[in-house]
Amino acid sequence: MAARARSLLAGRPQDGELWKALSVAQQMLGEDALPALERAMTLRPADAELAANLGALLAGRGRWAEARRSYEQALRLQPRLAGAHNNLGNALLALQEPAEALAAFDRALAFQPGLVAALGNRGRALLALGRHVDAALAFEQAVAAQPRDAGLHVHAATALAAAGRPVDAITRLRQAVALAPERPEPWFMLGNLLNESGAADAAAQAWERVLALDAGHAEAACNLALLQPSRGEAVLGAALAMGLTGERRAAVLGNLGGLRLRDGRVIEAVAAYRQALAETPLSPQALSNLAQALKRRGDLEEADVVLSRLIDTDPALLTARSDRLLLRAYRQAHAEDAGPLKDEAGRFGQVVQAPAVVRPARAPGPLRVGLVSADLRSHPVGRLAEAWLPALAQRCELHVYASHRADDALTQRLRAAAPRWQDVAAWDDATLASRIAAEGVDLLIDLSGHTGGHRLGAFARRPAPRQFSWLGYAGSTGLAAMDGFIGDRWLLPPNAEAGFVERLLRLPNSFTVYAPPADAPAVTQRDGELCFGSFNALHKLGDEVLALWARLLDAVPHSRLLLKAPGLQHEAERAALIARWPGDAARLVLEGPGPLADYLAAFGRVDIALDPFPHGGGMTTLDGLWMGVPVLTLPGPAPISRQGLSFMQTLGLGQGWIATDEADFLRLAQARSQDRVGLAALRAGLRERMATSPLCDADRLADDLLAAMTA
Repeated sequence: MAARARSLLAGRPQDGELWKALSVAQQMLGEDALPALERAMTLRPADAELAANLGALLAGRGRWAEARRSYEQALRLQPRLAGAHNNLGNALLALQEPAEALAAFDRALAFQPGLVAALGNRGRALLALGRHVDAALAFEQAVAAQPRDAGLHVHAATALAAAGRPVDAITRLRQAVALAPERPEPWFMLGNLLNESGAADAAAQAWERVLALDAGHAEAACNLALLQPSRGEAVLGAALAMGLTGERRAAVLGNLGGLRLRDGRVIEAVAAYRQALAETPLSPQALSNLAQALKRRGDLEEADVVLSRLIDTDPALLTARSDRLLLRAYRQAHAEDAGPLKDEAGRFGQVVQAPAVVRPARAPGPLRVGLVSADLRSHPVGRLAEAWLPALAQRCELHVYASHRADDALTQRLRAAAPRWQDVAAWDDATLASRIAAEGVDLLIDLSGHTGGHRLGAFARRPAPRQFSWLGYAGSTGLAAMDGFIGDRWLLPPNAEAGFVERLLRLPNSFTVYAPPADAPAVTQRDGELCFGSFNALHKLGDEVLALWARLLDAVPHSRLLLKAPGLQHEAERAALIARWPGDAARLVLEGPGPLADYLAAFGRVDIALDPFPHGGGMTTLDGLWMGVPVLTLPGPAPISRQGLSFMQTLGLGQGWIATDEADFLRLAQARSQDRVGLAALRAGLRERMATSPLCDADRLADDLLAAMTA
């Protein structure tokens, strides 16, 4: 037929009907029919069928704007062509014009009410417009008309899930996989919904089915690895073996790095993240992952370089700016000049600045206090909150805005003490700020600062008349809308204002309180060789710290140093630490983490705790003190290095435990270690001293806190 048309066209080159016939024949033969169609259209501009065919061919090549013009030309010629209206709607959807697409699908259905394709496409347009309930109804109508179309069941499930009907969505997906068991995507979606509904085993089975159909399905491999970490390495390794490249390979490597990082295998995590970055050199996620792992490894300088590179790619990337601020706070905690860090925090404040939300007139009622945190869980902030939150809730109308997705037993205990609790992780900053303003919060407290999951973007919108930062981050937020930073006289020395844009509020007793673990073992007496100890994270143990502690062991003969931290359960991490240790490695005892009871019991083998610098300990120091272990600390001018100082001063132990420089640190360590009788007496009475001090007086802290914020 095509040959015949060409033969005739040799004598009749202006015959549009022959060009049309040629295009039809070429399409049937799989040849390129576009030139013939375009020539036919030039010669027969009033042929609606030809215009519609040209639109379809252009759409098949992704030339959506040209396809739209062809469909519109066909409909000007024949306005009742239902198929052309439907195809025009598809082009408009591809051009991200869902409202116009919806109108086109409606016209198609007006001319041909039973057009199933238009029913389904109408659902797609409604989904794009965010009209999830209407989209679900449209897809249900399409399914009713064509119940054996697996794709329609999948679309219906997407809309039902978006409309908040996960059970119905799962039902639709089960029908889709029954109709098309060879298609991996319905199985993948089914696994996602089952996992979200808490059916972890069924979700794993669905994702395993995906991988059986497509062993290189990166997303399913990543999900399964996260769900079943014990199999994670094998699952992700199998996906990598399928020859993935680019973004898909980077995604799998990124998840592999995350798996290793959570297990404390930081060196291996860094290697995986470097490979991911090699696949996608400009990926913000790959850069961020690598920076976090480098920080965990203690490579703060390289982590800073990576974060700076990330910020250069997108100066408005707030998470990266916060990560770099946190990193530089670690590095500069002993710097005398706090100006550079304050200036960088101020630049963050300028980037995050947003118009203030409208606050309604205050309704009568008690003082309303709001807490915003991503760490009200098994986390140092969560553990501290367990001590003071119930006391604060008794003194005001307390609103809690929890911005973390994973709850645990500690979350449940905190939630029980704060009935006005809202989970806000899924809300954007504008929505969160509007809700806080609508609820009339008088005093709003940020418990995150620049740590992960913070909501400083909400605070920048000024949802409350007075706003404060406390506990989560020992530095300036940089926000003009943050009225104060809360500490105490020890955490915030007289010249600390130079490092903050906020006003400093110095509580008269302690900046926090401690909730002793219910199952903490009794304090035990020590005998035998003197043992120093640090249970702080490895990234706090920089080369300067290790060098000073090695000199300390040299100065105190027959002493040992117990280091207990996540990662040290792995040989590679222990070897890396020993390689950095400048002294006799035989005097080191290296241990990984364990359950809380075992961790607390391990303090029974320590005589004196050593506070790292410039980033000092916090929760580990409080735990050690409760277990009868005093801490020797070397504070700097920045709050992040002064928690140990604050705790010891609050306990009345400032004399003899707070060093002014490295030489003084060594002198004090020698003096304390030689007084074994004094150490034993202090150990025996330290828990009682702490229990009766401001460090365990939640009522006093709640009163101090409210007085400072309302002054």
